Amino acid sequence: MGNNVEKEKKEGKNAEAPGGKRKKLLWIIGGMILFFILVAVGVGVVAVKTGFAGQLLANIISVKAETAADEEPRFMYPVPEILVNITVDGRDRFLSVKFYLGHDEPELEKELEKRMPEIRDAVLKILWEKSIDDINTPEGKELLREEIFQVINGMLHRGQLRGVYFWHVMVQ
Repeated sequence: MGNNVEKEKKEGKNAEAPGGKRKKLLWIIGGMILFFILVAVGVGVVAVKTGFAGQLLANIISVKAETAADEEPRFMYPVPEILVNITVDGRDRFLSVKFYLGHDEPELEKELEKRMPEIRDAVLKILWEKSIDDINTPEGKELLREEIFQVINGMLHRGQLRGVYFWHVMVQ
């Protein structure tokens, strides 16, 4: 019996009140959370004062804009084939161009349809100025694409094009 009493006294000294370990653990976790919040606020204040936060935000916005620009357009408007006479090595040939106009605004479809005679005329003017050497290289085709894009985009009032997509560019 004497041994049991001594055991209880030893355990009583080392034992804590019920839930004491749990409270201690909660205080430690709460303190750590508060510490991390204070550190995050401090880092945020320093970032704002040094201008780093503004640069970071600008970079995030530009990355989102680039991502949006990389996405495919929602709509494709087909431009009927355009044929022009072109002289190649002293021989008369035909230059045939067919392409699509990519855009995101549904209202733009009506404007493209209504203004197709003007669009075709503008593209014809561009093609009449080109020689076979201007069009025969990949770089030449890209320049043609960009020129068509700029001219047509400048004509539009209800939206903007996202791109010009060639179906074909060929000399016959």
